Amino acid sequence: MKTLSFRVGVIAEVLISLLIVGLFVNCSLILVSQVSNVHFSGVVYAAPGIAIANAVVSADGVNGSGTAITDSGGHYSINEGLPTGTYNVTAFAIGYLMANVTNVHVTVGLTTSGINLYLNRSGGIVGKVTDAVTTLPVAGVSIFAVSSGGTFGWIATTDSNGDYNITTNLGTGTYNVTANNPTGHITKTISGVSVTAGTLTTGVNLALNKSGIISGRITAYPSGSPLGNASVTAISGQYIGSATTNATGYYRITTGLGTDTYTMYASYGLTGFNVTSGVVVTAGLETSNVDMFIIVIAPPPSGIITGKVTDMSSSDPIEGAFVEATGLGGFGFATTDSNGDYVISSGLDTGTYDVTASATGYNDTTITGVNVIVNQTTPNVNIQLTKIPSEQSGSIEGDITGDSNPVPEFASPALLFLTTVAATIALVFVKKRTIQKTR
Repeated sequence: MKTLSFRVGVIAEVLISLLIVGLFVNCSLILVSQVSNVHFSGVVYAAPGIAIANAVVSADGVNGSGTAITDSGGHYSINEGLPTGTYNVTAFAIGYLMANVTNVHVTVGLTTSGINLYLNRSGGIVGKVTDAVTTLPVAGVSIFAVSSGGTFGWIATTDSNGDYNITTNLGTGTYNVTANNPTGHITKTISGVSVTAGTLTTGVNLALNKSGIISGRITAYPSGSPLGNASVTAISGQYIGSATTNATGYYRITTGLGTDTYTMYASYGLTGFNVTSGVVVTAGLETSNVDMFIIVIAPPPSGIITGKVTDMSSSDPIEGAFVEATGLGGFGFATTDSNGDYVISSGLDTGTYDVTASATGYNDTTITGVNVIVNQTTPNVNIQLTKIPSEQSGSIEGDITGDSNPVPEFASPALLFLTTVAATIALVFVKKRTIQKTR
């Protein structure tokens, strides 16, 4: 066993990929409920004179963002959530390549028109994912298709039959198709998949091998007490897998581990870290009792602030809002979860704080005079945010023209609509998080 240095970039890339997929799968119904609130103006075309219904146009910048979905006549306008500033405008529809215009200037109260984009038809990749031994279909696997040059790409998830269908943002070229982090299996990539715009490349099937397993326990040094919620990651030259310990400190990594020798990285909070190398794994078998300890340095004592961030008009929770507490006694921050709840639990000495919440498309709101005492919780610091009204927003509109037809699977208008809604949610929510304030 030996100690090694560790770069977190590899893990970060994997976690980002999983976050995107989680949002894509879990949030598809949210956008459906919001469609009725979208304002429409302008025209989107699949070919000159032919309108595209349910195309998506979004504008994103440092100061705000807005999204519109075209109506049956292909009309669109983004006229909310756009304070004065510079925006990137992106348009896409299922079966087409995404297109964008950068540096679009918006002024409150004025309309920036003529922001026109042309959509070229996409190619498609179709296939099935199965277990390499049992040949049974594997459902719920995230499939990534990325062009060799990194220019084009899209994602899909296998259905109950193991089938997947990627038919958006695939230009003519060669692609790497990856079954990413499939539960209980090893990540697999097929390289050199040839795609031609407007046609389907079929039979891109992936047979997945079973993952090896690493299990063990993480404890604190020198007390030997179990560390719950510690992160454990195994990395070799070509494989990676991770897990989180349970309340008694035990972990089990069951995905992503091919036959190889691994280095183990264990971390706890912001201060505890340890590394162990030379862990041998065989695909399909378990390597057990890989125990590690972490020297835990207790953080400075802090008070705790908890609360919820909601939309003032609807009382709906706001996910991904940034909440910060500032005062003479310190500084702390948190991000709201899917229920709008937040917990600030570090950096707060005894004192009085201003607590500010911010979220894309909303005005910032601050609650002053929040009293905090070290090792105690100040609960129910709830914040309601008001949406940036249309009178405080500029407007962007234009026409989108394009090729005559998408790939064959999406000839049905109803199927095109439903799939557009599902795919759009990933784009909308990821962009919201990208421009969320960081401190």
